Amino acid sequence: MNITFQALNAVYRPSVPAQSKQKPRSETIKGDYDTVNIRHVPASLEDDESFARILAKKTASQLGEGASQERVQELSRRITDGTYQPNAQRIAGRLLGLS
Repeated sequence: MNITFQALNAVYRPSVPAQSKQKPRSETIKGDYDTVNIRHVPASLEDDESFARILAKKTASQLGEGASQERVQELSRRITDGTYQPNAQRIAGRLLGLS
């Protein structure tokens, strides 16, 4: 049987330090068995903050220069005049990352 383990958190924290392992009591052992302890270690606030920084940097790097001042003024004028007609299909596509 092959078991593949992929850690989501790269930080390894042993559950029991080597020097504090308990020696088994010979009177209660009936066989030579391995034990497995599985527990969830909650993410720390520091992990969340570093993830947020990575996400912010990636998002900022994907942003373009933005609209020119002339384009912003033109759109502002068209909105004020009532002649601006937004394209709902294009907006939805951009929100979904399709265009």
